[in-house]
Amino acid sequence: MIRGMIKYHLLALLRDPSNMFFGFGLPFLYLFLFSGSFEGDELGYFLDRALPMFIAIAAMLLCFTCAGFSHAYSRQTRFLRRLRMTPVKPTTYISTGILSRIGILFIFAFTFIAVASLVFGLSLGERNWLGFIVMLILSFAMFYLTAMFTANVLKNAKTSQGVLLVVFFGLLLFGNVFFPIDLMPDIIQPIVQNNPIVHVQNLLQATWHNADIFYGHSLIAVIGITVVFGVLSVVFFRFD
Repeated sequence: MIRGMIKYHLLALLRDPSNMFFGFGLPFLYLFLFSGSFEGDELGYFLDRALPMFIAIAAMLLCFTCAGFSHAYSRQTRFLRRLRMTPVKPTTYISTGILSRIGILFIFAFTFIAVASLVFGLSLGERNWLGFIVMLILSFAMFYLTAMFTANVLKNAKTSQGVLLVVFFGLLLFGNVFFPIDLMPDIIQPIVQNNPIVHVQNLLQATWHNADIFYGHSLIAVIGITVVFGVLSVVFFRFD
């Protein structure tokens, strides 16, 4: 059953390859566009700071515009009603969804790192690779569970796709990606600093630079958000 569900999730992902291409192509586009603005040591510093952010964006895209959209579409076409007559439970559906996509994220992440290293000379020394992988898995689970909750919480499946986009771009807009937190109004900064994607960037940055992941409260925040949305995604799961 687990193998069959993993196969289903992969087929659902490949059913609309444009979403996956957009999700993985956008970080590469940013990499080549932004890298052209720097030279020498400035380029190395930029890549060192930006690479975890690019990978975090790819994880978000894979969860919201691929997994979330795919699930909302399956609800809209009533395909999930067939699964209700099988032994598949919400926990099985969600866990196999994470397992089927985390491998794809790893392929992207290491391809992205390889391109940054071979083409732009990014140094790969003194990295906490084990910590980086563990934090990437945890971050992906958080994004995936958040996307699944968003895709299920509304009764109207078609409306869920619009809500997924709103949540995704809201997290991205106030996620220290396009606008540095220091340049934002003082009243907004405390909110942005607790944006889930900011916590993810903090954890990936810490492991990428072999620093302390327990500095601040990002690890606690990501674990807490993962647990909360894990429960909510199961409670609000819809087969119709």
